[in-house]
Amino acid sequence: MPKYKVIYESTEAIYGIVPKAYDCVHYSSILSVKDGGKKPVFLEMTFVPHPFMCNMPEKHSIKAESITDVYAEVVNFFSSYGIEFRN
Repeated sequence: MPKYKVIYESTEAIYGIVPKAYDCVHYSSILSVKDGGKKPVFLEMTFVPHPFMCNMPEKHSIKAESITDVYAEVVNFFSSYGIEFRN
């Protein structure tokens, strides 16, 4: 299996809002784009601890075909916990 090179990498801050509590959820993440493969875009999310939101997973990763698809998955991930995506 060939190894692909990372052609782009950035640090992202991803926020979500809990509508009923008006509280914020924060994930620090790294977005990587490789030069080939079936799903070349990878987002590794790490939860920034918050005292009231302890039911969120500490780490979550998403692989997709494009950056748009990655952020669509982030929206789906947040909505599964009842959180609205805000960035």
